[in-house]
Formats: sequence, structure tokens, C-alpha cells
Amino acid sequence: MSDKKLTWQEAVLYLKDRGVTKIEVEYAGSGDSGSIDNIVYYKEKDIFGYSDLDITHDMDDRLQNLCYPMLDNVEDWYNNDGGYGVITIDLDELHYDIANNIRYMHVETYVHEGKLEDLREE
Repeated sequence: MSDKKLTWQEAVLYLKDRGVTKIEVEYAGSGDSGSIDNIVYYKEKDIFGYSDLDITHDMDDRLQNLCYPMLDNVEDWYNNDGGYGVITIDLDELHYDIANNIRYMHVETYVHEGKLEDLREE
């Protein structure tokens, strides 16, 4: 593939030419970093890896790079405790949705008090 930036129009045509009807883009992060981990390709209800559909590794990477900007305006999924999710893209409807899950640390505070004189040793 060329170094030219991939557009969504080119991506949709490329995928539809291979019979792909939907993709699911899985991502996760924490501790100030995150990444797209995998793209699952669907032909109807069947699931395929990129190599099963004659999609090059380079094109799979370029598709991942095309998806990163979609995550710019969702809740913070890569800092602190992080998060994970899936971008689902319907190539027939040209529609996407993002299921973004955020991890957070839950803190419960308990207060105990008393008088120092009650702590005297006998």
C-alpha cells in the first residue's frame, strides 16, 4: 500500500470488495497509554481475521490508524485505571457506534474516633 493516508471512502470500498459487511475494532488502555488491539471482520455473521480475507497486514494497520481519531472525543480510556471498548462499524449502513468502558478505582472511607484516655494501658 502507499504512504498516502487512507480515507473512509477508500476503506469502505476496499472492505466491501472483499465481502466485509461489518468490522469490530477492539481497544484498551491504562497508565497513560492505549492502543487498538484487533479488528474483527464480518461477512454476514461469519467472523474472519484479516489474512482470511486477503486483507494485507499493512491495510489492517492503516484501518486501525483510521479509527484512532474516533476515540479522541470519548471518555478517557487510556489514563489512570484506563478502559476498553469496541467500535462497531456497519459498512452497509455506513454507521458506527462505540461501546466505551471506563475503569475506576472505588474508594470507601470509614472514620473511627475515640479518646486517647481510652487507649491507656492497664
